[in-house]
Amino acid sequence: MVRRVSASLLATMMLFACKGNENPASTASAPAAASAPSRIGALLPLTGDAAVYGKAIRNGIELARSQSKTPFEVVYEDDRGQGVQAVSGVRKLIDIDKVPAIIGGAMSSTAEAIIPICTQRQVVLISPTATKPSLTQMGGYFFRLWPSDNFDGAIMANAAINRLGLKRMAVLYVNLSYGSGITDVFEREFTKRGGTIIAKEGYAQGATDFRTTLTKLAAQRPDAIFLPGYVAEITQILKQARQLDINTRFLGVNSMYDPKLLEVAGPAAEGAVFSYPTFDTASQQPVISDFVKAYHAMYGADPDAFAAQGYDTYRVLEKAMLSAPSRSGPDIVQSLHGIGTYQGPGGTIAFDKSGDVQKPLRLITVRGGKFVDEGSVLQ
Repeated sequence: MVRRVSASLLATMMLFACKGNENPASTASAPAAASAPSRIGALLPLTGDAAVYGKAIRNGIELARSQSKTPFEVVYEDDRGQGVQAVSGVRKLIDIDKVPAIIGGAMSSTAEAIIPICTQRQVVLISPTATKPSLTQMGGYFFRLWPSDNFDGAIMANAAINRLGLKRMAVLYVNLSYGSGITDVFEREFTKRGGTIIAKEGYAQGATDFRTTLTKLAAQRPDAIFLPGYVAEITQILKQARQLDINTRFLGVNSMYDPKLLEVAGPAAEGAVFSYPTFDTASQQPVISDFVKAYHAMYGADPDAFAAQGYDTYRVLEKAMLSAPSRSGPDIVQSLHGIGTYQGPGGTIAFDKSGDVQKPLRLITVRGGKFVDEGSVLQ
């Protein structure tokens, strides 16, 4: 998701779609056309540590709306990447705004907090980026457009063993649903392939001092340390590891694809390897190149994978709602299951019976202060 990203695949995820909104906590997109058939909700981290992802997703949603002949009104709520705020926001969207469907639960922890509410109220929740595997079993009203950690964790385990030749790994993860979920999958798949997890430590989101833990892990002499977490903490981990002369390799997942990794961690990020969707702004596929051109025209910057996810999520939900017999949750669920294959800038989307998708991923290495594409990797 958040598990899982900027200009020329590096720059300006920070642009905000609706620049006039000073308070993102509860806002609506520009008034929809008079013929707009309905409204939907969007519950995203628009402030806080994960805001860079939420704002990119919102940009993608708004670009998709601008291209629609009958755009839905979108009511935005800011969950700040926190479960408590997510619960408050989803209740407001359901009880006051009366939305039948919500784009959100961008983080696994916020999705986990609100899926039971959406299921009980028969409101569709479609996540652009939540990845925790167990979310699939939480309710029949939940869909996601990002592969679960079962897929991403297996991808990185395979890459660690077969692409990078690593055998002994330590794990330092953010102690949230996202971090613990992907850690469990990575550990299982890495061990299955003959590797050994020699140490594992969690930390609280927002932590700033990792020196003691890094020293403890480094003493075990791992081939590499796996870092499933968010960029705010990962940059500090990398910097402090360098200060401690810890020269082991660091691996991660899509959340590392953020300009802040290069800007804040600087040389300490050199050599880091992580997974990322195959979305590429340089692609010549019309579905991608047209999206990149339109996004750049609207925001003055290249999109990232999170913007593509927001764009695709709105498009898929719009298509399902327009073809549903009614705007009720049960009808939208059936329409999503029958939507077939959708080809968008974020990849080919087809839901399985559980509402999950699978997409190929690629490896990215930080080399020479840049993100370098190492090609796709399979499970």
